[in-house]
Amino acid sequence: MMNMTEIATVAARGALETRRRAGVVTSAPICVYDLAEQLNIDVRFCGGNSFGGMYSKKSQTILVPSLRPMGRQSFTCGHELAHWFFEHGDRIDDSGAIEDFHTNDVEERMANVFSGHLLMPKRAVLEAFRCRGWDPLTCTAVQFYTVACQLNVGYETLVQHMQWSLRLLPEDTARLLLKWTPKAVRKKMLGDIETRHLVIADENWSTVAIDLQVGDLAIVPGGAAVENCRVATGESFGSGALVRAEKPGIARAAIPDGRWASFIRVSRADYEGRSKYRHLEDPDVYGTD
Repeated sequence: MMNMTEIATVAARGALETRRRAGVVTSAPICVYDLAEQLNIDVRFCGGNSFGGMYSKKSQTILVPSLRPMGRQSFTCGHELAHWFFEHGDRIDDSGAIEDFHTNDVEERMANVFSGHLLMPKRAVLEAFRCRGWDPLTCTAVQFYTVACQLNVGYETLVQHMQWSLRLLPEDTARLLLKWTPKAVRKKMLGDIETRHLVIADENWSTVAIDLQVGDLAIVPGGAAVENCRVATGESFGSGALVRAEKPGIARAAIPDGRWASFIRVSRADYEGRSKYRHLEDPDVYGTD
């Protein structure tokens, strides 16, 4: 049986090779569902949250529970991609297997480490902080939350990955950051405004779209205009503008002088169906084919 160091090495190399096959550099954030599509793997969101995720080798299909938080869904898809890459065969993972780095199941542990390095390779993590002029050792919880949003992972997942896998955070720094929860960060940023999910997109946000579900909020750079009525822009919010996702579809947010732009992709809340259809405006095609 491989030891933890050997598992981590094999998993990290597999994650980087998967990025290479999909033509994605290691310094860039990714949308894991778009990456899976590039690899001809079908990802489907299904109702309920009684299981962690599933991979079918015969149909090359990954199932992701639709009721999980968005960061957890992304990590789950990466986990199931590991089963595809390492040819583990059909897998039905219970909810406790995902992100359990202490499991005795070698394949499950490898899949978790793989997912961490697929979504958060060291170069991508360091670049996300560097481009903002931030030092991870002195960053606030809001700054870590911002980076987690761009990498499309959970706040705690990013902190723990940087501590245990990448060795970029000492234990005392990680412990202080983990005293914050995503809910507490949202409360700090939004005050009494309620939302299930908040994305903070600053002028250094690049490479990936801002992905939201109906009802979610995003903070975009101040002065950005939003084209398409699928999202509603509120008044100025601190140094940015508050955006609420109202209908499924794709919008574009941009600062008129051209220094920043991003697509905003909106899916139904708790969307069920094939991932490639999640932003379509016509409800008749959801979950078909």
